[in-house]
Amino acid sequence: MGRRSMKTNGNGHYAPNQVQNQHHQHHKNLNPTIQLPRSWDYYERFKQSYFFPFKSKTIEIKQSPKGPYIGSCVWDTSIVMSKYFELVIGSDALKGKRIIEVGSGVGLLGITLSNLGADIILTDQENMHDILNENVTNNCPHSTTTQVKELWWGSNVEAFNPPFDMIVGSDLIYEDHCIDILLQCLLDLSSFHPNLQRKAKLSAAATIDEQLEELDLNDEKEDDENENDEEEEEEEEEVEDYIIEQEQERKELEKKLKLLEDGVEEEGSLEKSFALEASDTVIYLGYEHREMNAELLFFNKVAQYFDYETIHTKDLNPGFQAVDIRILKMKRKPTPQPPSDNLENIHQSKDETVTDTNITTTTTTTTSVV
Repeated sequence: MGRRSMKTNGNGHYAPNQVQNQHHQHHKNLNPTIQLPRSWDYYERFKQSYFFPFKSKTIEIKQSPKGPYIGSCVWDTSIVMSKYFELVIGSDALKGKRIIEVGSGVGLLGITLSNLGADIILTDQENMHDILNENVTNNCPHSTTTQVKELWWGSNVEAFNPPFDMIVGSDLIYEDHCIDILLQCLLDLSSFHPNLQRKAKLSAAATIDEQLEELDLNDEKEDDENENDEEEEEEEEEVEDYIIEQEQERKELEKKLKLLEDGVEEEGSLEKSFALEASDTVIYLGYEHREMNAELLFFNKVAQYFDYETIHTKDLNPGFQAVDIRILKMKRKPTPQPPSDNLENIHQSKDETVTDTNITTTTTTTTSVV
């Protein structure tokens, strides 16, 4: 698919044109036209920084010819999403929110959220960290709540202590082989800490051990009673019945303990992540509609695990009119209930709010809230 090159200013820098008296719908402040840098010429894009107009200042994002090409420059979706959060969501709704960005690249979106007051972790592979840290340091010099960390999709996320208030990502629906691990990552980060699940299992197992120990003590007590009351036939029968009941209970507890210890290893990664306890995390995932196979794969699966609505962005800025960039506002579906013969008596999920599973499509971006 061809892309037009962005015109540069006199210094050869990528910079937005200034348009006087251009108002965005429902916004009183001036909104200068942003010309998106839609060039496929990576080397041309790397030469200069990208300058993003943000409120009364400019965010400068350096690009890196040393990094992996696809992640080392500013892409259009991160620009559109940054402007969406600035104009539509706003700092009041973001201040103090615990947010993680997946696939940060050179960091424009995460840096914008940091400047809007969010407590944010920008994540990418380690080979992106030099340029990412440089951009964070240059644009968030006084922020103590902005971090850069490595995250591999599909890997263990316990160190990040999920769930988060919000997850964001831009232009991640791109590679076919990454769709499953992207969905798994979003599930893991929007669920309660996997280690907490294990702690709950250990706690339940400890409770079972205590019950088994108590049964052993009861058995010893019953043995003593049997020795002392051998002549009382009626009592013996009652004791025998009680012992039989306790033995059945012991077997059931041991069976449940084994289930807790073994887990459900035969399930796939997505299903295991979906089985975690759901949280109220809101996810904003931006992408450019390209009719690629990865997009088809994503939408064939996403509705199994998430409720979502589509936000169109062309009205955000005059420079966005010619580009079909969309933002998915997502929330994971409630945790599926286990089979009745499994662990329901050992570990009950917290009360869950039933969510509407219908997909809603909106045509503007002026009324959305966090």
